[in-house]
Amino acid sequence: MKAISLLIVVLLCCASWFTVDAANKSKLPSWHIRFARQQGPNACVVEEVPGSKWKIWTECKYYLPRKICGQKTVLRFECCEGFHRVPGQEGCAGVKPLKNILETARELGATDFVQYVEESGLQKEWAREGVFTPFLLSFNLHFVCISRLSLFNINRQAFTLFAPTNEAFANIPRELRARVDSFRGNIENPILRYHVSDRKVTSDTFQADQTIPTLYNGNRLRINKYSSGMLTVNCRTIVRKDQEATNGVVHIIDSLLDPGAVLSRDVSEIVTSDGRFSVLAKAMEESAFFNKLRSAGNAAITILAPSDEAFQKIPASRLDAIMKDKEARLGNGRNHVLVHPLCTTAIIDDHSMRTFAGNRLRLECDSQGVSVEGSRMRNDFVLGSNGLVHMIDDVLLPNRAKNLLELAESQRLTTFMELVKIGGVEEAFSKFGAYTIFIPSEAAFYSLPDAVLQDMRSSQEKAQAAILYHATQGRVLTNKIKDSEIVMSLDEENPLRLSVYRKAIGVECAVIEKADMEGQNGVIHIINRVMIPANISAGDLLRREGNFKTFLQAMELVMTGSDALDFASGGISATFFVPTDAAFEELGTAAVENAMKNRSLLKTIVANHVVPGLFNSDSFRPHLIYKLPSMFGTLAVQRIETVLKVKEATVIKTDLMNTNGVIHVIDKVLMPEIDEEAEPLVQ
Repeated sequence: MKAISLLIVVLLCCASWFTVDAANKSKLPSWHIRFARQQGPNACVVEEVPGSKWKIWTECKYYLPRKICGQKTVLRFECCEGFHRVPGQEGCAGVKPLKNILETARELGATDFVQYVEESGLQKEWAREGVFTPFLLSFNLHFVCISRLSLFNINRQAFTLFAPTNEAFANIPRELRARVDSFRGNIENPILRYHVSDRKVTSDTFQADQTIPTLYNGNRLRINKYSSGMLTVNCRTIVRKDQEATNGVVHIIDSLLDPGAVLSRDVSEIVTSDGRFSVLAKAMEESAFFNKLRSAGNAAITILAPSDEAFQKIPASRLDAIMKDKEARLGNGRNHVLVHPLCTTAIIDDHSMRTFAGNRLRLECDSQGVSVEGSRMRNDFVLGSNGLVHMIDDVLLPNRAKNLLELAESQRLTTFMELVKIGGVEEAFSKFGAYTIFIPSEAAFYSLPDAVLQDMRSSQEKAQAAILYHATQGRVLTNKIKDSEIVMSLDEENPLRLSVYRKAIGVECAVIEKADMEGQNGVIHIINRVMIPANISAGDLLRREGNFKTFLQAMELVMTGSDALDFASGGISATFFVPTDAAFEELGTAAVENAMKNRSLLKTIVANHVVPGLFNSDSFRPHLIYKLPSMFGTLAVQRIETVLKVKEATVIKTDLMNTNGVIHVIDKVLMPEIDEEAEPLVQ
């Protein structure tokens, strides 16, 4: 019967290996597959980081090489679980006989732990044979009565043993070592009983987060399964999983589990009662965020708890401003709570995790350990009933708790910060508000002609003027912006015209690349161009350019008289597609003269070149066709690679900003098609 059970176990294990290997095999180079096949049957990869203690038994034959915290791993082959090598046979042809969980752990290198179990008198209880069911017993001993079977089955159960390696057992911290020694020889040893569950739990049943009871008064172990493939129990790494035994399963772990390190209190109570986090605890209580966490039920979370010393790194005036601002205080608290349990041992590469604030924190690791947002994390954590608390040495200020300059600095907007300093407006943007700033990206600044950028830097007055033109009073969020909305810039002379495009928001000649970064005293939008105040009319701009005499003449004719065209109806800016004089010359002198004499025709020609609303060149995305309603008909606009086309005309100069809107220069006249279905002429 034992042989039949073993065969079933082997078949199930092989099935699970095949599933994993099939996924990996398709991604492996052919030479790697050939090398793996040369190892013979039932050979599995052991993954190691050279020069470190990091080692994982994968139970897979085909395994993708990877890096662990920046260090390349080395793959070697050993026999898969349940097999051994046989002289003269390929691979691992021998099938190991199943043994109880203690003997299995001993064979896997947990000899010190097993010896400690034996000294405590627990081997008799844990070395019992596997589960005997009434069906199996009646098959072999059919004469045994049912009542006898029930009596025989008392306390027969399968176990799950989490056994620490010898190295882990040898490196127990001093305080825990003292407790380990104090319980030596005690059959009720809580530390030992905390390593065993009264049920068989294999890795294929592990969930992202779950708890299982132990033999220590039902105290629970927290098991986590991560997308990196790492498995942990109480945040200790499972280095070798699913080792079958006659009476259960053994998982080898890299540390002794301490029941004293797991508190029955929830994480909010831990932060409140631990004297190291008084500033954080006060902020979270005052913002009522702890109440929300307590009402969240059993969902496991992680609190990244800055120590009181971490808060002291923030200038007192800034910290006071954050704590007095309800939204900033709440945002700061929410930014320190992850919506999932975080075990740093599971972080083996760059990763991000979502906070209660909705943003994601960047996690990185190297040979020295794990960092969160660039701040090194200690291996100092406390497990609670609904997650864990990590102590960190820096406050992870969210955007909502940063002032506008701190926000800009976090986005590495160095040229903007340089102009702020030259312009002497640091105090205004760090202490006062609320303001909205449309900040050009670094690429936007460096796309300017050198002379223009140097001119901005040349004096406090010019730098200040440039900065103030890019800002306005109040919090202007994109979900509140209406098309053709106008706000006054902080220079109190030049307005900013806002436009709503499909999938984009425009401001003057720019579009917003990164929107709605809310800080404590305002909002930042990063834009793709530097804006220059438009303090000249469309007509004056065309006259200054000098090669638009025909279009100017036509505009002057249709803008006079009782039936004049109104290009600024309702105060809305317009987009002018203006043909050059050379474009009109292509029509011929007679055609142009005829149009100038025919007022009705001239009005339709001019109106066909004007679109209500401000459409800068970046509002048109590549490979799309935009149907813009002009004042006469409809214009098809599309961007082909870097070239902007309007019907059959090519835009040869873009984004000439003026007080009436924006001008795009084209190389052909857009003659109206009188017989096409057109919208009524806008008067």
